[in-house]
Amino acid sequence: MITPMKKVTILCIESLKTITLEELRSMGLLHVIHLQSPTGSDLNYAKAELQRVQKAIDEVPSKGKKNIAPISDAADSLVDEVQKLIAERKESEEMLSQMKAELSRYEVYGELNPSQITALSEKGIYIRLFETEKNKKPVTEDDSALIYHYGKNIYGDCYVIINRGESPSEVTNANELRLPSCSISKMKSNIFQSEKALSKIQSRLEEIATVKDSLKNQLLSVSDNYTLKEVDAGMLETSGIAMIQGFCPVPRISELKSKAPKLGWGLKIEDPTEDDAVPTLIAYNKLSRPMKFLYDIIGISPGYNEMDVSMVFLAFFSIFFAMIVGDTAYGIIFLTLTLVAQAKMPKAPKAAFHFLILMSCTTIVWGFLNNSFLGFSPAALDLAQKSFLPEGVRKVALWVRDASNVQYLCFILGVIHLTIAHIWNFILRLKQKSTTALAQLGWLFSTWFMFFLASNMVLKKEMPEFAMPLFITGLVLIVLFMVQPKNIKKEWISFPMLIFDVINNFVDIISYIRLFAVGMAGVAIAQAFNMMLSPLFGSAVGIAVSVIALFFVHCLNIALGIMGVAVHALRLNTLEFSNHLGLQWSGSEFTPFVKQKMN
Repeated sequence: MITPMKKVTILCIESLKTITLEELRSMGLLHVIHLQSPTGSDLNYAKAELQRVQKAIDEVPSKGKKNIAPISDAADSLVDEVQKLIAERKESEEMLSQMKAELSRYEVYGELNPSQITALSEKGIYIRLFETEKNKKPVTEDDSALIYHYGKNIYGDCYVIINRGESPSEVTNANELRLPSCSISKMKSNIFQSEKALSKIQSRLEEIATVKDSLKNQLLSVSDNYTLKEVDAGMLETSGIAMIQGFCPVPRISELKSKAPKLGWGLKIEDPTEDDAVPTLIAYNKLSRPMKFLYDIIGISPGYNEMDVSMVFLAFFSIFFAMIVGDTAYGIIFLTLTLVAQAKMPKAPKAAFHFLILMSCTTIVWGFLNNSFLGFSPAALDLAQKSFLPEGVRKVALWVRDASNVQYLCFILGVIHLTIAHIWNFILRLKQKSTTALAQLGWLFSTWFMFFLASNMVLKKEMPEFAMPLFITGLVLIVLFMVQPKNIKKEWISFPMLIFDVINNFVDIISYIRLFAVGMAGVAIAQAFNMMLSPLFGSAVGIAVSVIALFFVHCLNIALGIMGVAVHALRLNTLEFSNHLGLQWSGSEFTPFVKQKMN
C-alpha cells in the first residue's frame, strides 16, 4: 500500500531555526522540499568534508590485516592519515612506474655507471647509447668508432658506439639516448625501496581496516552534517521568520500537530496538488516485504498516484525466476548460500534474505516437479513415481515434463498476469467514474482472444467458438470508450494507433514463451555437458577432471540463469504487465530528514 501524504509548511522564529531543524531531524518524518537552491560556504565545506571521508573509506581495504589488534586512533585523525597515505602511494606509484620504464630501456646495456662514462668523455673517450628500428644498424662517420650490438628492448635494437677524439662522432640512422639517471644496480635498488614503501603503505591501510566501522560512522556523521546544512540552506528566511516545507505521511501528522505548540511553530497542512512531486512511501506487509529488496536493487518505485503492485510483482517474479533457473540443485545452492550469509551478516537488511529464500524455494519446487538436478533426472527424486504423494501432485509433475505443456503454461501465466492488470485498471477507473473503465474491459476481452490465438498458432490448440465474438465485443468497447468524449480532439491520435496497440497485445502474450525458451536453454546446457563428460567417469582421474569441469560449467549456467532472470523476468513485470496496467514507475522514494544510525 502506498502511504498517503500531506504537504506540510512549518514556520519558526529565525533564531530558533537550529532547534527546529534538530527537532525535525530527530522525528524523522519530513521529506524536505528545498524552497530555494541550497548554496553557501558552509554547505560547500560540508560537501568537501563528506567527499574527503568517502574517499578515505574507498581506499581502505574491506578486510583488516590478520593477527593485528584493532587500532584505537580517532576517526578524524585516521581520515587525515589515509589521505596522507593515498598521496604518498600515488607519488610512489608514479615514481615506480618511471623507474621501471627506465630500467626496461637501459637494462639491456648491462651494468652502466653514468658517472664513469661522463669521466671518460672528459678524457676524449666517448661512450654513447643508441636505439634503432628493428634490424637496422647505426652509421657513423668515424671509421675507427666501435659499434656494439647489445640486443633488443621494446623500442628496437640497442647499440653502444665508442670513439676517441676531440668530440663525439656523427651518427645517423639511430636515436641517441641520454645517459640514465643512475646505474642499473641503483635503479633496481630504488625500485626495491619503492615497492617496499608501497607495501608498507598497504600494510598500514590494512591495519586501519580493522576499525573501518569507525570510519563508516564518521562518514555517517559528516553525511548528517551535510544534509543538515543542505536543508538549512534550502529554507526561506524573511522578516525574522524561517520556513521549511516537505511531505509527511498521514499516519504521522499527529506527531507534528502535538509538537508544533510546544516549539512555537506555525503549521500549515494541506493535500498535495497535481503539480507536486510527491515521494512514494510503500507500507510493506510481511508477505510483500521481500519486494523492497528488489525495488532497491533495480532502482524503481511506483509514482505516488500509481498502484502498489508489490504483491503481484513478487508472486509472478518468483514463478518466473523458478521457471528460468529451473533446477533443484541450483535452488538448494541459493538457499544454502543465503542462510549462511544471513547467519554471518545479522545486521544486513532482512528483506534481502527473505527475497532470496523465496526465490530459492520456488526454484526447488519447480526443479522437483521437473525432476531436474544438475541437469540429471535421478529416479530417486522423481515425484511422479512417488506413490505416497497425492495423485494430483504426481499428475502435475508428469504434465510439466511435456515441452508443449510448459509452453501452454507460459501463455496461461501471461494471460492471467495481464488480466490482473486490466481488472485492476477497470476497478480504478470505475472508482474515478471514468467511462474509460469500459475500454479496459475491452482490452481484457482482447487479451483473452490473443491468448486463444497464440495457443492455436503455436500449440495447435482449438480456439473456442466464443473467441471471435469476444474479440469483436472487446474492439467495440475499446473504440467507443478508450477516450472520454471531452478529450477526443486532444487524443484523436489514439484511434489510428489502435491497430498497433492490438498487434502489441498479441506480441505481449507471445513474449511470455521466453520463460520456456530461456529455461530450456539452461537445462540443455547442463545436459549437454553432463553427456560430454560422462565417458570420463570410468577412472579416478576422469572423475576428478569431470567434477572440476562440471563445477565451472554449472557455475556458468547459474550465472546465465541469473542474467536471464534479470532480463526476462523483470521485463515481463516492468514492461508487459506495467504497460497494460498503465504503470510508469515514475515515483521517487520517500527519504525523510533524519539522523542516521551509527554502527
